[in-house]
Amino acid sequence: MEGKISELMTKAERDVVMAPIESAMTPPAQAYASQDWFDLEVERVFSPHWMGVLFECSLPDPGDTEIFDFLGMPLFAVRGKDNRIRVFHNICPYDGCLAVRTAGKALESIDTYYHGWRYDLEGYLIEAPFWTGDPGCTIADLGEIAGNLVEVRSETRLGAVFVNLNGEAESVDDWLAPWLKTVSKHFAIDRLVPARDAEGQPLIEERTVAANRKTYQENASINILHESFTHALYEKSPEVPRVDSDGNSTFQTHMDGCLVAFSHRRTDSGETYDPIHLPSAGINPEQTPDVGFFSTIYPNLNVPLLDSFMKVNIAIPVSPDQTKLLHLRFYSPEALADEHFQQEEVAIQELFDVVHHEDQIAIEAVQQARQSPVWRQHFYAPFWDALHHYFNQLMMKDMEDSNAKPRDEN
Repeated sequence: MEGKISELMTKAERDVVMAPIESAMTPPAQAYASQDWFDLEVERVFSPHWMGVLFECSLPDPGDTEIFDFLGMPLFAVRGKDNRIRVFHNICPYDGCLAVRTAGKALESIDTYYHGWRYDLEGYLIEAPFWTGDPGCTIADLGEIAGNLVEVRSETRLGAVFVNLNGEAESVDDWLAPWLKTVSKHFAIDRLVPARDAEGQPLIEERTVAANRKTYQENASINILHESFTHALYEKSPEVPRVDSDGNSTFQTHMDGCLVAFSHRRTDSGETYDPIHLPSAGINPEQTPDVGFFSTIYPNLNVPLLDSFMKVNIAIPVSPDQTKLLHLRFYSPEALADEHFQQEEVAIQELFDVVHHEDQIAIEAVQQARQSPVWRQHFYAPFWDALHHYFNQLMMKDMEDSNAKPRDEN
């Protein structure tokens, strides 16, 4: 092992994480509870990869701005007059004050609070009043001083805004390609639009779990066996656990690059889920897809897809024991136009409220248990846990990347 990871775990702990699943163990307790580990994840996992941070529909019009903290940094997003969303470090280079203090609507420019510097919506300085004392001075009077806002590399896909902090990630489309190739055979991803309430506002849900991001994600889309023990919905289903009468799996795993997912044939799970009486999210709006997915897009998205909708869950790491979650469902335009949409969406939301509550109990219990002095590393069930094993190995490979650059070097 090279670099800082050797200071956080032993070689034996590392080797057993990277072992075949039959003899492998999870990362050690400090991976879920240590500030030092979290700080190294910021450098080795979060900064080099594309990370979801907010939903595109929260900035519907040019000049709309949104402020947010991400990994301890104040950032803001703005939709430009060219309709593109850009993300910037939220700091004025002259006075160090926040460039944007509150979210805004339909701004023509970004006017800073402290000394009145003014920026266009692309982050370029257009006015620095009285810089030389002359009422008629222009930005040319700054000379070689760098006055523009510092932009963060960003892209919008799947209705979400992604950032790449160190600016060196592969293209966002190459990153998403394994996921898109798998699910787009069944779901019309590019047609789906965000759910909205009766007043037309996007139905974005925000909550926080008192757990490490990895503790949340290992539950959210890749832990298959827990379903029938944790959730009332699955406990009553004759099709869960997802095995047939001979003990053969009725699910298929998908592991490729960022993709960590399992799919289930709808003929094998038709009694598990209540019917949704809305047009399909499939290739044909009149035909239900023949499979459903619970997918993770490494490192911080979870995306279930079922019948009429895709649900995008953004897991934002806050600290070793706290994760902020943003949730939004996406439907076909035909579904949103359906006269029963609001009624069906409320029913789906009520179902997810129950599921989220049940999961949160388990997630926070696991996080709490990881403080125990008797817990170091846990084993896997090879039949069920291939996805969890793959996810942890993706993380470990990133943590060992000695070429990853710290945030402050970019």
